[in-house]
Amino acid sequence: MKLQKIEPRRIFTPQSQCGFTLIELLIAMLILTIGMLGTTALTTGIIRGNFYSKNITSATAIAQTTLEGAQRVGYAGVDAFVADTVTSVPANPSMGGVTFTQSASVTTASNLKTVSVTVNWSEMNNASRSVNLQTILAQ
Repeated sequence: MKLQKIEPRRIFTPQSQCGFTLIELLIAMLILTIGMLGTTALTTGIIRGNFYSKNITSATAIAQTTLEGAQRVGYAGVDAFVADTVTSVPANPSMGGVTFTQSASVTTASNLKTVSVTVNWSEMNNASRSVNLQTILAQ
């Protein structure tokens, strides 16, 4: 009779098993969640900055249009132009859901007239913003 060699059973310990523990998975998920929250905050800031940039560009274009009209009529007609900006240039243009209000004034000193155009608007957080452009006309 031939005797067979009996091998002892292997006892699996945590060190010999492949895979991840529940704690390791939870820590990995926590780190990924923190990273995703940071990315979300960054994206929100970028969107807010783009919205502000669009509004300031629109306001500058509105003010520039009014200044170009004042330069077109020249030194002699600028007072009447500024007094009649409602018909010359739309007084409250709206672009991208934001309403802009503009005001213009003329100050005279010796043979120079300074035309100042201010465009105001409110952003989503009710913050009031403005752009002020000026030009000088000589006689």
